[in-house]
Order: sequence, then structure tokens, then C-alpha cells
Amino acid sequence: MKLLVLGADSLLGKALVRLLVKQGIEHRALGRADFQLLKKMEVVRLFTKQSPTQVIHTAIHTTAEKMESDPHEAERCDIINSRGMSTLAEVCSQLNIPLIHHSGSLVFDGNKTHPYLETDETNPVSRYGKSLWFAERSIRDTLASHVILRTDWVFSTDNPDFFRRHIEVCKKNKGKLDVMNMRFSPTPAQDLARVVLAIANQIDCAADAWGTYHYCAQQPLSQEYFVEHFLQEASRYDPALEKTLPALQITKLPVQLPYIGNTVLGCQHIFETFGIKQRTRSAELVALIQKLYNLQPEEAPELLVEGFDDRENSRAEEKKAKIAAETKGEKPKKRVRKPADSPRPARKAAGQKGSPHS
Repeated sequence: MKLLVLGADSLLGKALVRLLVKQGIEHRALGRADFQLLKKMEVVRLFTKQSPTQVIHTAIHTTAEKMESDPHEAERCDIINSRGMSTLAEVCSQLNIPLIHHSGSLVFDGNKTHPYLETDETNPVSRYGKSLWFAERSIRDTLASHVILRTDWVFSTDNPDFFRRHIEVCKKNKGKLDVMNMRFSPTPAQDLARVVLAIANQIDCAADAWGTYHYCAQQPLSQEYFVEHFLQEASRYDPALEKTLPALQITKLPVQLPYIGNTVLGCQHIFETFGIKQRTRSAELVALIQKLYNLQPEEAPELLVEGFDDRENSRAEEKKAKIAAETKGEKPKKRVRKPADSPRPARKAAGQKGSPHS
């Protein structure tokens, strides 16, 4: 297997390249400035020279907010995602090279209350969402051997600006913060890279599973809850933030384009097809916050006993148990927390042969 990663300077691209290097997989990585999708002959020469067995396109557009206010930026992105992706798909088809393409949940309108499935009708309401849809359509119309992987909001230690900004605003405004009234499932780029490589490995084994798939981290939650709990984690390393948190006051504002009210994706199809299971975001989120404070793992305090995404479920379970016990006239049992050094359940080792989850 020889992979050509296009957009290696994106959050997913960087995480994927690190994983490929770690596992010793042959690849070539190009940043967005290193290739021109609008020039077909250049793409043909590039692919002929590199001779990849698969192409992975991770160069998802990152100026989503600017597209809503800047017509020129929106037009530029639309051209790349329609004509450019059409060219990429044409060259892949001519050279018989499978393509894995990274897309996003903003191809939907956000009005659904449950997670979006691959079979749900797309209805992008933002310029950015429409541009993502243009790219998907161009690929489907041109190349049979493709996998389109839609994901939710991707975060990484390579770009912690969202987290840093909320921490600074919280301290500056003495605990007052604004968030969007939306439900989503923030997904670590590192986890997403694992998923992309698992798909590529099975394509390399001649898996005939072309089409569109969804993946996001376990446990969707509101942006309010997400922000509140990463602030709590950050306060463990930031005395000023710790003093501010008792006065925390979060105001939920209406969702502004390009964002939508619900971007949660259903991931059953990718599990049934590739055996890829969802993972939690906890460890990567803690690592990101520790890096914000320039802490090495050995310097950081012990991790919270429970991960961010586990707490909401734990509280819900406790509430259900309490209600059930009261209904039966029993005294509800108290939940016993494991000590911080309790072993976690064993899982298959990364990179294990034959494992679709590595």
C-alpha cells in the first residue's frame, strides 16, 4: 500500500501523517500549496510520478465563517470544491486509483433532533455546507471507487485556538461566556486519522465498500456542556481561571451560519461495514488542555477519574437508577467511583494485524 495524502497541512492531514510515520506505512504527503486541483495535467503528472495505490484528500476548507461574509472567498472555495474535486475524481478514475475524501456534517440543515444518517437527505443552508456538497457530488458523479467520510467538528493540539479563546474570555469577563445553542460531537483529529487508516487498510485488502460513511466521537453534547467541562479541566492548571469558575455564567445564543443546530452523526453504518467503533474524546481533550499550559504528561496532575463525555452518561444513569429504586420503594445505591489508578478495560493494541480498529 502506498498512500498519497493531499492536504497534509490540515488538522486531519497532520494527524494522519504522524500515524503513517509511526506505523511505517509508505506514503507521500502534500500540503494545500503543493498541488493545483484546477490544473488537470499537473494532477496527472503528480499521480503518475507518485504511483499511489490510494489517494486520501484531507484538505477540507478552514475559512468557513469567512465564506458567509466574503463572496470572493465563497466563490473561490466553490470552484475548488466543484471543478477541482471533479478533476481529482476524473484523474483517479482514469488511473484506477481509489479516493478517500474528508467531508463534513454541514451538508445537512441541522433541523433533525436525532443523529444524521447517511441515508438522510442533504440540505446545506450555509455557503460552506453547499461547497462541501458540491465536492461530494463531483466525486459521486465521476468516480465509482470512492469513500466519502463525513465527520463532525474536528479538534487537535495543532490548533487549540477555540479552547484558548474561551479560557481567556472567561477570565477577562469574570465568568461570563457566550456559546451557540447547538448539539455536536467534537472529534479528535488523532481518532479520525485512525478511522481513515482503517478504511485504507481494508480497501488495500480489496474491500468492496464504496460510498458515504459517517464518523464522530462518542457521546454528543451541547456546546454549553462541552465548554463548561473543558474550562473545569483547564482550571486545574490555571489559578486565575479556578477563582473565576464559581461565577461562571454561560449564555446560549442562536446558531449563526455556517454552523447549524445539530451536527451529530450516526455511526452504525461504518461499524457494520468496516468494524470501526466510536471512541471517546476524553484523553485527547485533556492532552490538548495540558499542552495549552505547556505541561508534559509527567508534569500534569492525575487525569480526572471520569472522562468529559462519560460524566453526562454517568449522571443520567444515576438518575435513572434513583427513579427506579424510588418506584420500587428501595433506597437507591450510591455509585462507587474507582480510584484514579484503577485499570481501564483492555482493548486491542493499535496496529494489531487483522484488526479493523487500528
